[in-house]
Amino acid sequence: MRRIVFTVIGILSLSLVAAGLTEATLALGHRGHLHDDRHARPGATPKPSVTPTLTPTPNASPTSTPVPTTAPAPTPAARTAVTNGFVRMRAGASTSTAIVVELNGGTVVTLGTYSDSQWQQVQYNGLNGYIFKSYLNFTQ
Repeated sequence: MRRIVFTVIGILSLSLVAAGLTEATLALGHRGHLHDDRHARPGATPKPSVTPTLTPTPNASPTSTPVPTTAPAPTPAARTAVTNGFVRMRAGASTSTAIVVELNGGTVVTLGTYSDSQWQQVQYNGLNGYIFKSYLNFTQ
């Protein structure tokens, strides 16, 4: 019985190691090194501001001065990225954390605030997680 238990534990351990190595190999790609994509990210372009307009008040007396109304500042668009292949969005910035969701190539994700040399925090369909940066093409 002990031999069966140890065999099962050994197989599970090897499976986890193989899965981690497979994901690390895919992250490295065919070049053999991690790609620094910071230089390829285009800068955000500012949106044009709205010009304030004057709106007369319906019951204004001839001596009143019209007050210009100002439009609220435009909300900056959320930064996004597109997956460049099948990728697993994980609960943390490590291949040892749980898989939140698996995404196909071409999936648009919203970028979160956390980013390091390898991982990017993202949101997709209300889910938060982390994706290895080499699987992302940054759009904004």
